[in-house]
Amino acid sequence: MSEQRQQNKNPQNPKRPKKRIRLAVTIIVIATIICCVFWKIGLWNLQSVDEQLAAIEAARAIPDSENAATIYDQLLQDPNATSLLDDWPPFLDQKSEELTFKEPWLSKDYPELAAWLKEKQPVIDRLLRASKFDKCRFPIAIAALPDHLTAMRKWTFLLKRAAYNDTGEGRIDDAIDKWRCLVQIGNHLRQQPLFDAHLVAFAIEAVALNQTVVFLGEGNANERHLCEIETFSLHTEDDWAAVLEEILPAEQVAEQKMKQKFGLVERIKYEFGYGFFASVKDRDLDKIRRQYRALVAISRGVHILVALRRYKNEQGRWPRSLDAIQSQVPARMLIDPFNNSSFVYRLTDDSFSLYSKGKNKIDENGKYKGGCHDWPIWPPRGRESKSKDGDADSAKASMPE
Repeated sequence: MSEQRQQNKNPQNPKRPKKRIRLAVTIIVIATIICCVFWKIGLWNLQSVDEQLAAIEAARAIPDSENAATIYDQLLQDPNATSLLDDWPPFLDQKSEELTFKEPWLSKDYPELAAWLKEKQPVIDRLLRASKFDKCRFPIAIAALPDHLTAMRKWTFLLKRAAYNDTGEGRIDDAIDKWRCLVQIGNHLRQQPLFDAHLVAFAIEAVALNQTVVFLGEGNANERHLCEIETFSLHTEDDWAAVLEEILPAEQVAEQKMKQKFGLVERIKYEFGYGFFASVKDRDLDKIRRQYRALVAISRGVHILVALRRYKNEQGRWPRSLDAIQSQVPARMLIDPFNNSSFVYRLTDDSFSLYSKGKNKIDENGKYKGGCHDWPIWPPRGRESKSKDGDADSAKASMPE
């Protein structure tokens, strides 16, 4: 009887343990979410942002004697080089400015511009010297676009206009040196683990590749020229996954560094404003990947064009198919990085077309506008094919979109 009374005093509710379990699970979930939010917005991190940034910088450090960035930094202190960051050259009208920027030109037709280029020759010489370096390391920039990116774009325009003067005057070796320099500037920028640097690199290399492609397609390229172009450090490997693996940690640390300036509310708004689980903010990775693969495609295309030009120099005509040059180029150069199939090569009148079918693998006759996705190599983007009489329309060098 007493045992029964004791049981009545302490009745067991079978639902109570379940409620406790649900409460415990809820608390754990809420605590996990709070921890994730604090970690995501940078308030809870076992390693400080500065320590993470220092670790990345230490891993990529090289001696100054091997670092092309030391020369670029010196140019940033040179008034003759930094003056190019303003609008220039001021004495050209719009038509002349555009023509000398897009076509070969003669010094006798633009004497003021020729004299101006002569004044800038020391800048060109130092850029050529920087291009002799394989490695380049700039400090990882936080938030703002670094000065060297803006400057390198302007120095690219200087080299581009000077190279057009070289080709116009028949100084092909000098033009090739400048194209090689532009390619190497792009290589230097692609060693920086930030998307901004890679985007500028794509644009700079496009300038060099466009002029090189036009020379191979229409110029009087002899065997010595072809051998020189084959030595360019062109980016022909499609290693996008490795590129992302290097860039994303630095981008994330740079972003965390930027967010340190925010208050708690601003940080939360930032995360939810851009998407809480977004790994890279305000960037279209598909577009960047497309530009990257376009660079690889055109770089491989340059090797194909060298072989095509060599064949034409020997046989007096362009080959009927790429089979005729297969033995002259590494096998991977004939693979389209957009789709891992072959490039399209087609004879036209007295010339030819060479292009990628793009990601969709659909042959759209080399068109890249109006919903088409092909990527032209020859004729390059923005340039019309040669007509039967051999006259070419104006060269319109374009950077990747």
